[in-house]
Amino acid sequence: MARRGPECPRNGFTVAAAADAVPAARRQVVSLAQDLGLPLSDQALETVELLAGELIANAVQYTHAPCDVSVRRADERLRVEVTDTNASVPSVVEAGANDESGRGLLLVNALAADWGTQPEPTGKTTWFEIVSEPSTDGMGSNSASAPPSPCACAPRRTEGRARMASSANSQSSFGSPTMGKQYQAA
Repeated sequence: MARRGPECPRNGFTVAAAADAVPAARRQVVSLAQDLGLPLSDQALETVELLAGELIANAVQYTHAPCDVSVRRADERLRVEVTDTNASVPSVVEAGANDESGRGLLLVNALAADWGTQPEPTGKTTWFEIVSEPSTDGMGSNSASAPPSPCACAPRRTEGRARMASSANSQSSFGSPTMGKQYQAA
């Protein structure tokens, strides 16, 4: 599922097609994020772990296949990408009070600085970005001076942040409706 050339270094790994692989994968995302030298507060790292877990769980649940995870710097942002084999575009939905799933992308939409999807030859990549922010006490996980961004070539979305569906229309999605059948993300 690799799709970028060597001009843009990244840290990544493959997650097995099993729900029990998700907790270790989200912890590995945090570890890789800490290695990039971005000043991220403990709260930001908790957000990264939560959002990575949501995207990875969706990929595993809806494809029943391994997925690739990439963690890298995009200027002064942390970018996490999950590439899976399902070309279906995920959508933010309003989950009912008794629904056991359907809130994952709601969290991503609320907590990420930006997020989206992009088609791939064998599926799609769903990604999110977190803005680096040193801890307020100066003692955050990586509050030391950060090196310059090693990857200024990171692609950026220009249309802005994903939008929540209005109450009149409970689903909103990215991309063209011809990209494939939509699924409700967990």
